[in-house]
Amino acid sequence: MRLSRKLLGLVAVCLMTASCLTSSRADKKTQALLDELDGYLTLREAYAAKKQNQLDVYRNLALATTDPARRYELEMITAQEYFSFSFDSTQFYLKNCQALAARMADRDRYNQATIMLGHLYDKAGNYLEATQILYSQIDTNSLSEELKADYFWTLYEYSKDMAGNSGMVERMSIPPAASFRSRLYQLLPPSSARYLTLLRDQYTDEGKLEKADSISTMLVESVKPEDRDFAIHSFFQSELANMKGDQASRMYWLVKSAECDLINAVRDYASLTMVAQLILPTDVDRSFRYLRIAQEDALSYNAKLRPWQISRFLMDVEDAYQARQDRVTRSGQIWSIVLAALTLLLSIVTYFLIARSRKLNKARSDLETSNTSLAQANAALSVLNEQISQSARVKEKYIVNFLQGLSSQISVIRTEDNRFRNLLKQGKADQLLKELSISGRSEKARDEFYETFDNTFLALYPDFVNQFNALLKEEARVVPPEGKLTTEQRVFALILLGVDDSKKIASMLDYSVSTIYNYKVSIKNAALGDRETLEERVKELAK
Repeated sequence: MRLSRKLLGLVAVCLMTASCLTSSRADKKTQALLDELDGYLTLREAYAAKKQNQLDVYRNLALATTDPARRYELEMITAQEYFSFSFDSTQFYLKNCQALAARMADRDRYNQATIMLGHLYDKAGNYLEATQILYSQIDTNSLSEELKADYFWTLYEYSKDMAGNSGMVERMSIPPAASFRSRLYQLLPPSSARYLTLLRDQYTDEGKLEKADSISTMLVESVKPEDRDFAIHSFFQSELANMKGDQASRMYWLVKSAECDLINAVRDYASLTMVAQLILPTDVDRSFRYLRIAQEDALSYNAKLRPWQISRFLMDVEDAYQARQDRVTRSGQIWSIVLAALTLLLSIVTYFLIARSRKLNKARSDLETSNTSLAQANAALSVLNEQISQSARVKEKYIVNFLQGLSSQISVIRTEDNRFRNLLKQGKADQLLKELSISGRSEKARDEFYETFDNTFLALYPDFVNQFNALLKEEARVVPPEGKLTTEQRVFALILLGVDDSKKIASMLDYSVSTIYNYKVSIKNAALGDRETLEERVKELAK
């Protein structure tokens, strides 16, 4: 038995090593935030349809208007509504506004449309066009005070965007953003959102993060959570949280910003992409799903900046998939060793128990006439029975660990394939998405796991189905095909093996926790006798 103890120790070490390879999960608060974000993502198409209906109303009103001044106002509103939804449509309506203003010889209206067009090119990453418009096509001497505020604010935003995207090929020589602040302080009302934004940016540049955070909080609280500006202010709130080292707050504000973008059907955004980047080390599949949605929206918006930003992140996704593939390979090797060690252990234990049993039976036969010897034999038999019981418990414990290891591999290998990695390297994201959507690999792996589980369990407990049905009312008894278990029977089979935590059962059987809870309640309601003692009575079936 000393050899058995050594083998038990070896298996325990192997199991501990395997468990160290399991990827970490996000904390509960982050998980709740991501689940909430997923809920908004399911309504993404509905939000986009609502936005399109609103745009159609503005477009039709503009088309039905013959008065040039009225049509200019309607097309300018239409351009503003399209600004974060479609680059091409925004550009179309702004150029229409320029043409209308030129025909009316209205210099103010022409400048207004031109400034907004330059702002559009800036936000879309068309920095060359933005420079030509903002620095060559606008006569600042002809601007009204209100348009001067818009013009210098656009230059301020343009300078900030250029500094924040220094990796772009088009790098223009323009003044730094801070150089526009003094002029804007004179032009803007102190209570305006733009004035407060200037203060927030100034305090941030000066390293006065607490003051910057106070101003940023005021900006966030000044708008409703469903307003477009809420997404913008929340994004900058997340940037401040990152500077202060508060990653939990950073994630919170990024998620809130992404949710607001979804409500407003914004297609030109950064928040969802940054959420995907933050969760990549712990949740590759969800990160890739968020990135795919961001890429679809960026391509639909049809500007150059966002697709370029997302393409840089694709290499990180490829590295994450490769790292997970390596973990799967190592995990498979370790579980192979564990299975081999478990098989060897059970064989050796069985051999020693049979040998001890034979020796004990012989000793009992030889010493039947002696009371003292009989007492010694009974004591030895008691020890043997205890050893057999311990062996059974050891068997159940490591069978559970083995099955749990197999189950975890189902979720780990769900989307793994070397072809996915090659497609990423080749930049064939659309083909990768198509193959991911039709892949049935995880379902096949799950079915194979169920089959292995049923065969293994029924080989160890061949009378389980009959014994389990005996605990239930007549109408609730189910006899599955030979060698199979129903889902409810699998749940209570795991309970018999000592796995009674609903979360662990859900993980092993690849169901949600609520589904497992419902299965338990359904069976307990059909139990004979006290429903609250059903699980304990099921555990007694193993004795």
